[in-house]
Amino acid sequence: MGDSSGAGNAGLRSKATAVLQQVSGQRDTGRSSTGTRAAGGVRDQRDGGQSYSAIVAQEEETQVAVKEPSITASPNRALAMTAGTLFAIWGILGFFFAQDGGGAFFSRSGGFLWNSFGLNPALCGLWTILAAAFFIVGLGNTIGSRAVNLVIGVVLLVLAVYGFVFSNTSANVFALNTTDNVFHAIVAVVLLLTALGADKENLRALRAAGARA
Repeated sequence: MGDSSGAGNAGLRSKATAVLQQVSGQRDTGRSSTGTRAAGGVRDQRDGGQSYSAIVAQEEETQVAVKEPSITASPNRALAMTAGTLFAIWGILGFFFAQDGGGAFFSRSGGFLWNSFGLNPALCGLWTILAAAFFIVGLGNTIGSRAVNLVIGVVLLVLAVYGFVFSNTSANVFALNTTDNVFHAIVAVVLLLTALGADKENLRALRAAGARA
């Protein structure tokens, strides 16, 4: 009887020990998985923070890269300001000499500026309007300057051809002479070449920035 009760007690102790070991193992496994999840969460937060910082830095670099070029850094803006100054001088001074020939607003017989440029009030008014357009876009932005340079370049080229063809006819309503025609042709070529060939990188960057916005 004593041996059987001792064996029974030993069996109970073995079972209790096994249960305790199983419970202890489950606790250790829980702690391990919890620690792993916590570490993973910290790593995710760190990775997310680094990614956000990289995105912010990239956006700041992009904003700096696509900043509107200054007048001196943009050939089209610089040319617009230069041409605007030139036409403003021609137009304003021209009004003081436009009536020397005694003609009307649209007249073949106008006055002379510096004894070279034939002009009448209509031509002086046109020059002044062109000067205003140049100043507006030159002080504005590169895209507008390029567009206006291109348009006015075409207008002046047409005006030069018109002057060469009709300068000695009654259709010469701007009192154009050879000096005017050569002047208009030279300025037109400079405007067209600059509008078509300059500021390409600036324009691509500005348009890409506008598309992203």
